[in-house]
Amino acid sequence: MREEKNEINRKIKSSLQRTSKKQNGIEERGVTLITLVITIIILMILATVSINVVLGEGGLIYKAKQAKDLTEQAVLDEQQSLNTLMSEYANVMAEDQTPPEPPIDPTDQTPTPIGNVTKGEIFDETTKVSDANGDILYVPGGFGIATDSPNEIDDGIVITNNGDTKQFVWIPVNDTSLANMYNTTGGEKQLLGVTTKTSIYSNLRKRNGDSSYTVTTPGNDPSGIREPDVLSSYDTDSRYHNTILGYANIQAMADAMVEEYNKTYQSIAKYDGFYIGRYEITGNVDNPTVQRGGTVINSQNWYNLKKACTNVVSTEYAQSTMVYGNQWDEVMAWLIATGDKTETQVNEKSEDWGNYKNSTGTAATNSGSPQTAGKNEAWQANNIYDLAGNCSEWTQEAFNTYNRVSRGGDYGYSGSSGPASDRFYNYPYSSSYRNSSRPALYVALNAE
Repeated sequence: MREEKNEINRKIKSSLQRTSKKQNGIEERGVTLITLVITIIILMILATVSINVVLGEGGLIYKAKQAKDLTEQAVLDEQQSLNTLMSEYANVMAEDQTPPEPPIDPTDQTPTPIGNVTKGEIFDETTKVSDANGDILYVPGGFGIATDSPNEIDDGIVITNNGDTKQFVWIPVNDTSLANMYNTTGGEKQLLGVTTKTSIYSNLRKRNGDSSYTVTTPGNDPSGIREPDVLSSYDTDSRYHNTILGYANIQAMADAMVEEYNKTYQSIAKYDGFYIGRYEITGNVDNPTVQRGGTVINSQNWYNLKKACTNVVSTEYAQSTMVYGNQWDEVMAWLIATGDKTETQVNEKSEDWGNYKNSTGTAATNSGSPQTAGKNEAWQANNIYDLAGNCSEWTQEAFNTYNRVSRGGDYGYSGSSGPASDRFYNYPYSSSYRNSSRPALYVALNAE
């Protein structure tokens, strides 16, 4: 009985175990199927998302295409900008090839009345000005009418630069005066000892009764005074023509002298005048000025003084030079013509208006020794100071083969032995403390 019961229990238990295993198998298969379905669903979702990301609006392919389009447009824009730039560059280059319009020739300007000029104001370019009498002068760019200048040329109109360190007085030259200054009909002359030639040269004027000099022409007769010309004795020395003046040889020096001389003549002929320093040259050789109260440059040889005079002004509007002998002669004639000085005061006795050892009247104050520029008002004529006495002034006149000529006497002479128009000669290498110089200034031609 008991065994039957146990057998029944065993069968029941075995049946239950088989049933449990079937249920577990069914569950395992069910879980696997669900997982598969879920995985497929997830993959479908991911595929949909991926397709949208890749193919949808704003997707990778769209953005790639957009980037491609933008890149192509940027390339086109850059090429267009480059083409525009090249076109503009070509236009600029074409404009640069077009010659600029030349400035209006100063002689064609309508003159500005001096009464309308603000004195002390500097002109940007050369300006035609009429004085109180309607007479014409030309003020170069970089200069203006000085604040203390009179309004009439015959009283000595003064121009000045910014700072009043370079002052000059206008000297008018009409056709008659020009013919007195220059010989343009005597034919071509060859300078002394070189191949340089000139067809224009100075008509130097001697004061009455002066038998010390004979006026000759360049290279023709070296025993006389002449201009322009070189000295075969000293100008050939490289210490002078090269070390000081910077010319390779005497030939180059001669060429430069003739060129400067011709430009001076052309300017005077065109503008009917030139400027002369209001004062003797002041400052120092490396920084020359023409300034009231300045220390007059002396104890220098002719070559250093010529260099200094040339360097006072050198612009596109004007050029300074050492004063020429024929310019000095013209200034003397102008002083007489304007009535400021008499022939006697200019040619015979200058002690009443110059710095000499025997100066008289108001001219005697501070006389008899070298003074700063413009020291005494009595030592001026038509606003030009120290033409008589103070320091003797080198010019570009040549005398014989070894001398240059200075003018105007000095403080150690008497007013009758060295009047304003007188000549003195000396070796150009001399560095006397009695010698100085005075720059002249010509208005530059348009072609310069």
